[in-house]
Amino acid sequence: MNKEIDALMANDTWDFVDLSIGKKAISSKWIYKVKLKSDGSLERFKARLVIRGFTQQYGIDYQEVFSPVVKMATIRSIIAIAASKGWNLFQLDVNNAFLHGDLEEEVYMEVPKGIPNPSNKVCRLKKSLYGLKQTSRQWFSKLRSALISLGYQQSKNDYPLFINRSSNSITVYVDDILISGSSKAKIDHVKHSLHNLFGIEDLGQLHYFLGLEVSYIPEGVVLTQKKFTIELLRGSGLNCSRTISTPSP
Repeated sequence: MNKEIDALMANDTWDFVDLSIGKKAISSKWIYKVKLKSDGSLERFKARLVIRGFTQQYGIDYQEVFSPVVKMATIRSIIAIAASKGWNLFQLDVNNAFLHGDLEEEVYMEVPKGIPNPSNKVCRLKKSLYGLKQTSRQWFSKLRSALISLGYQQSKNDYPLFINRSSNSITVYVDDILISGSSKAKIDHVKHSLHNLFGIEDLGQLHYFLGLEVSYIPEGVVLTQKKFTIELLRGSGLNCSRTISTPSP
C-alpha cells in the first residue's frame, strides 16, 4: 500500500483542495491481489487504490470512454512473423499504466484510507486512476502519442497495433506491451524512451501473454494455454473430471 501511495504521489495524481460547491467527491477502496507466474508460483503481492467509478455521472465526471482492445489474431500474427524471421519477442510492463492518463474533466475523490487528512480536504484528480470510466481511454491516448513520436504508425486494421517501418519493428498494447523487430538496438532505444516517459519494467523474452504460454524450439515457437485451461477448469469446478484422448486433426 505504501508503494502504491508513493507511486501516486510521485506521479502528481491529485491536489489536496476544498470541495467546490455543487461538486461531489467519489469514494475509493483498496484492492489486494496475489500475482502468480505462468507456472503457478508466487510473483508478488499487489495492492491497488481503485476509485468507485460506478458513481460517476455522464457529462459531469466523464465524456467518452471507448478504448480499443487488440484482436487475438493480431497477437498470433505477430508471434508468427517474429518466429518466421527469427526476431526476438519482448514483453514490457508499464508501472501503474492507467495513472499516466491526463484527465480533462473536473473530478474529486475522497482522501483514501491510509493518508492523513487533518484539514478535511478532498483530492482533485489531475491524472487518471483505476476505476474511473475514462481511465483506459486516457492512457491509450497517452501511449499512442508516445509511440507516434518515436516514429510508429497506428494500424488501421487493429488500433492497438503500431508499426515502425524505418526500424522494422512492431509493437502491440493490451495491458502489457509486446514488441518485436529486426534490430535489438532499436528496440532497446524504444524501451529506454518509454521508460523515461512512464517507467517500465522489462520482462525480458516473451513467455506468457494473455493466457498464451510461449515456448521456444529450434524450429520456431510453440503456443499452449495450459495455465489458462487449468484455471478455467478450477473456476467451473471441473478440475477433477476424467480426461479422454482425442484424435489428432
